[in-house]
Amino acid sequence: ETQMAFPSKKQCVSKPADLEFNKDPSFNFGSNIPADGVFKATSQGLPKSAKKGELLSRKTATRGPLNRYKLEAELRTKNQLLETAKQQLHSRLTGAQGTIKELKEENEGLAREVEKLKKFQETCLVILESRNIDPVTGNNILEEEEKTRECQKQTTLLTEKLIEELRLFNQIAAKEKEVLQVSV
Repeated sequence: ETQMAFPSKKQCVSKPADLEFNKDPSFNFGSNIPADGVFKATSQGLPKSAKKGELLSRKTATRGPLNRYKLEAELRTKNQLLETAKQQLHSRLTGAQGTIKELKEENEGLAREVEKLKKFQETCLVILESRNIDPVTGNNILEEEEKTRECQKQTTLLTEKLIEELRLFNQIAAKEKEVLQVSV
């Protein structure tokens, strides 16, 4: 069996591989999202139906130049779809990163506001304590204490007065009893 050389076909010359295309692609965009939050592919390779289609397209590609052009057009279309999907994902990632940044700034602003409010609350409590005002009721502690003391004094005075009147009544009753006993 002899091999015939076809002059119209070009010999494939091995070109030195471009180092840029031999590297593993890494699509790590600048993000504050932890590595656990990165999306990962869930399946290895293409689904079975896509693999069958690929095998059929490879077989048909060897049948003629029209099929080859058709396959190249399909690949270009798929590449455009992938590029579009990549751009959409990138824009969604950028939007999500912007949202995260805004939320972090808002959180920091709210944390500063909370600190200011805590300091203000402490200042108000110090002022209330220095003026002897009860922070719960808002009443002046000294006034309440003075009212309580005054009430206690009044009660004590009334009690002493009542006891004195009872002694006086007792003495008068004892004298009248003596007078009644003498007259009887």
